Amino acid sequence: MFSPARIRVIYTYDHTTHNTGCPVMILYLVRPSSGGIREHLRLLLDHFGQKYPVKVAGPRGGNEWLPVQPDQFLTLSGGFTPGSDVYAWWQCYRLLRALQPSLLHIHGFKAALVGCPAAGLARVPVLVTVHNFPAHRAGAVLLPALSRLNGVSKIRFIAVSQALAKELSAWGIPAANVTVIHNGIDAAPFGQAGRQRRYAAGDSEIVVGTVARMAPQKGLSHLLQAAALLARRFPRLRFILAGDGPELNSLKELAITLGLSKRVSFPGYCRDLPALLAQIDIFVLPSLTEGLAITLLEAQASGCAAVASRVGGVPEVIEHRRTGLLVPPASPRALAEAVAALIENPALRRSMALAGRERVKKHFTVEQMLNQTGLLYEEMLAGRGCRL
Repeated sequence: MFSPARIRVIYTYDHTTHNTGCPVMILYLVRPSSGGIREHLRLLLDHFGQKYPVKVAGPRGGNEWLPVQPDQFLTLSGGFTPGSDVYAWWQCYRLLRALQPSLLHIHGFKAALVGCPAAGLARVPVLVTVHNFPAHRAGAVLLPALSRLNGVSKIRFIAVSQALAKELSAWGIPAANVTVIHNGIDAAPFGQAGRQRRYAAGDSEIVVGTVARMAPQKGLSHLLQAAALLARRFPRLRFILAGDGPELNSLKELAITLGLSKRVSFPGYCRDLPALLAQIDIFVLPSLTEGLAITLLEAQASGCAAVASRVGGVPEVIEHRRTGLLVPPASPRALAEAVAALIENPALRRSMALAGRERVKKHFTVEQMLNQTGLLYEEMLAGRGCRL
């Protein structure tokens, strides 16, 4: 299921001068990634790369979102493969010894399984951002052990939702080592693209859609089953499922089987997300597991009404019946009923959409996310006699 990926130091910002008493350099380590993790990392680089030197170890492919400047690489797979993982750990250790960063900031469970022990041996402080619930048991079993191995003063965690923080606590990671920093977005381009949105009546053409990686945990087959139920009631209803991933072809086949081939479009990977979301009236997030979905924040910033599964950090974004509707996961009928309620009541759809947009603009801003991350950096670097 998982394919190996070569990891390189792929991005280096220009060094700047700092009167801090010691050189400061951050190394970011990320597993093979897409979607929210990639966008999160891009925001960190854009901001902190202007303050001090940073480097990134990332996948060999899919680097179009960053200027690529190849250097030393690691070999790392997306799954749990003990043989190659030990080799990747050794390469990571050598990289840390060569670069001697002030801080290693890791993104993703697999990167943490390799990076934490390497940093412990190299005596480099570690910060791990936990974006999602682990896809396999190894993360839950080994990450607390690695935390203890490094020592409580050397490793810290960022959880992107309270739900993930509770999960880390359940694994035995001390609450004092975990900081909750919600994902944040720049809402302006989404609000601008969606400013002409109209909340049409149910007999008008309405678009229901989502943007997601086409993977099992996103629950997209349940959305298609809900679409089949809705299509019978609303003849002018259309559906958009944007994104790419391993389940794309099987989802297209399911749409044909359900008789939706003329009602559902699969535009693939979207490079202009604000423009796409401006076409969607009701955004649906049918995930089976979720840390805190950046696409949900972006959809609400665009002015979409939202229906989402009550999983993970989603209830921290959507206040049920005020800024959107929450439904049980893996329930096509519940999804269909929630979407139908918004189609049939344009005033409710508009009020929830506007309330959702204001909540995102107030509580899930990129400025808040970056400021809180910067404070944590300062705290960790101060322990080494460094200041940002």
